Amino acid sequence: MASKFRNANWLKVNGFAPQIFLFRNIESGQVIYSQTPHVGKYQIKQQFFRPNWENRKPSKRRDLWRPMAVAEFENYQKAIQAYHALVELRYMREVSKRKEAETLRRRNEYQQIWYSGQYRPTWSQEATSDLSTVVDEFKLKTKIYWDSLWRKGQDKCWNTELVQHTEMDQMSPRDKFVVLDEIREKALK
Repeated sequence: MASKFRNANWLKVNGFAPQIFLFRNIESGQVIYSQTPHVGKYQIKQQFFRPNWENRKPSKRRDLWRPMAVAEFENYQKAIQAYHALVELRYMREVSKRKEAETLRRRNEYQQIWYSGQYRPTWSQEATSDLSTVVDEFKLKTKIYWDSLWRKGQDKCWNTELVQHTEMDQMSPRDKFVVLDEIREKALK
């Protein structure tokens, strides 16, 4: 399913809505953007450019990934534009503007990226910030379904004229993908 980049026509023909899915890794806190409600090797390869000991290449294991947010856009072209922008922002943070990004990250007493165990909340905070930036930059009307509304951060970081925030139905982690299907079906109607 999620083995390569999907264009607007493919998404429309195969019954996918104009959405971007943000999945978070429950072990490390890393976030992956996807055009489909699945995490695959393609997204991992495409979005983790230079893995190191702080930002290891994550596992594809499905039980480690939880939906963090679903961003729903007006049409497929805007969803694809936002997806490319999110991946580009991640590339800039990890490769081309790495030094600037490193100076902004919270550090612990050993001058390493702050963490608790193996979990680094920096990754999900940066993904939320990137989503807000993309919506503002391209002036995209967006409805965002959050796993928990506190993940979106403060309201002052979002343009309320462009973004509507909603919380996903609370279900067991095993049934979260059922909720994603329900959100997809609502968007197609």
